[in-house]
Amino acid sequence: MPTEADPQYLLKESNREVERLRKQHAWFQRCLNNQIVFAPVDLNKEGLKVLDVGCADGILLRDLQKQVTPSARLVGVDIMNSFMPPSPQGNITYQVYDVCEPPSGELSESFDFTHVRYVLPGCAKVGYQKAVDNLAATLAPGGWLQVQEMDLDYNRSEVGQATNDANRVFSGLFDQIGLGARFPSKLDKAFEAAGLVNVSIQNVDFPMGKRLGDDKAAQDSWEPFALTIPSVVETAKSLGADIPDSVYDNLAERFEKEVKEQGSLWRSFIIIGQKPE
Repeated sequence: MPTEADPQYLLKESNREVERLRKQHAWFQRCLNNQIVFAPVDLNKEGLKVLDVGCADGILLRDLQKQVTPSARLVGVDIMNSFMPPSPQGNITYQVYDVCEPPSGELSESFDFTHVRYVLPGCAKVGYQKAVDNLAATLAPGGWLQVQEMDLDYNRSEVGQATNDANRVFSGLFDQIGLGARFPSKLDKAFEAAGLVNVSIQNVDFPMGKRLGDDKAAQDSWEPFALTIPSVVETAKSLGADIPDSVYDNLAERFEKEVKEQGSLWRSFIIIGQKPE
């Protein structure tokens, strides 16, 4: 449950958000064969310093902990204090941080690798460029930033109507809060504007439901959306997003049915860039 210290969460229903993020992470790891780091970072480096922004309960860092040396220092930050563990977990520590603000103290210019997944939609009050600037400021010279965000193209022929409708709701919401529906496709330019070099952007498709074959993996793929879609629909409606009522109608039920019976693909952008030495 959010505490009094927690800010307002973008999605109205935050009580089950940690549960959703755990399932989402398990699904991603299944699809990516447990790869977390796409940047050319030496995970065997002694004293490696890693920052995970939007860490929730630290599930990603706990998986990454298995891939780095014991001397590595892993730091998880989140705007929601109630999401995070109350105490360190070995070489993982946690603190409250809002990416809309410049990093300070030990968060500034310190990290060999900063990881961010699906966080920038919560940065509408400053815009995605300022958020990327702040993320770049967490890097030590030579450090890498990796951001994963949704590709919200809602006219894709290789997926069903419910998947496209879900993308349209996310897209309309992002437009309404001022980020722009297609902002993830522009993040490589935002990285460059923040002074990062060796920038690249790629699409990654995550199979869902029937396309995964394995029942547990299939369930992990659609359950996060069963939790999210009703909140996204409610938020988009309350903000007056420009979305036809037909897109909203029974979306959660239609999406679950489509993914279970046909399978689908959820597409993300992964953007990496390096702070100059």
